[in-house]
Amino acid sequence: ALALASAALAAAAPQSATTAVKLAFAGFGLAAIGDVWKSIVKKRKGADYLVTGGPFAVLRHPNYTGELFGWTASTAAALLAGGASAPWLVAVALGWVGILFVLAGEATAGLEKKQKEKYGGDARYEAWVKRTWAGPMLNIGMA
Repeated sequence: ALALASAALAAAAPQSATTAVKLAFAGFGLAAIGDVWKSIVKKRKGADYLVTGGPFAVLRHPNYTGELFGWTASTAAALLAGGASAPWLVAVALGWVGILFVLAGEATAGLEKKQKEKYGGDARYEAWVKRTWAGPMLNIGMA
């Protein structure tokens, strides 16, 4: 039974890895759309304008959320593809942990803090925060 389960898992891994690669592209695509959207809006309305439309109507930080989703799916694809030696698997895992701390810790949590300091109390900002998700966030050293 164990051999059958192992064979079934091995057979499903390539298809799962392919799905993970597609999800990685979707995540990185969301990040790019968020960056482009923000750039266009800020060019038209000014650098201090709070962007709340487009992908920002659902996610407060679609660029960070998309990138973290992309890196997570990319890590899953690497692990599912198989054939890698233990040092490579450790490197992949450590890389993912590193990007998690950068994006979910420093970038997202840091921007949340800055935006609250800059726009806190503004009715438009407060409504936006209530209806959107900040994305994955680690509050490491953020007071």
